[in-house]
Amino acid sequence: MKEKIKGLLAGLIFRFIALCTLGQISPILSACIIVEHEGKILLIKRSDGLGYTIPGGIVRYKETVEECVIREAEEETGYRIQINGLVGIYSAIERDPRFRAVSIAYRGSILAGMERGSSEGETCWREPEAVFGQMAFDCEKMLKDYLSGQQCLS
Repeated sequence: MKEKIKGLLAGLIFRFIALCTLGQISPILSACIIVEHEGKILLIKRSDGLGYTIPGGIVRYKETVEECVIREAEEETGYRIQINGLVGIYSAIERDPRFRAVSIAYRGSILAGMERGSSEGETCWREPEAVFGQMAFDCEKMLKDYLSGQQCLS
């Protein structure tokens, strides 16, 4: 419930700022990473009930996109990861119903760590077919692009 309220508040604040600036505000930048092991994908079953997502989050002011995705993956899953490539850049206007956001999706692998969840949700490994139709935001598109091996710019 706490995560759902945080998402709603962030969305309201962002919409208020967009209104005050007459739409002259940049989208929020986020990053995520797809990690596959033995045919299963590392996912977060969100605590706010929105479904499954790929580990990741919003880029902080004083960090690079790559630093963000490494930090967020460890915070959400307990794993230290490395980035192995780019899946795509996702900028559809309505990709996140809470606020206007652009996301960069990477592919990666685990370096170390022990699996654990966070306030964001429960860490889990799922076969892609088991979560299609149950993914939040545009994570399903990202996962399908990853599985196809084609880089996406949308």
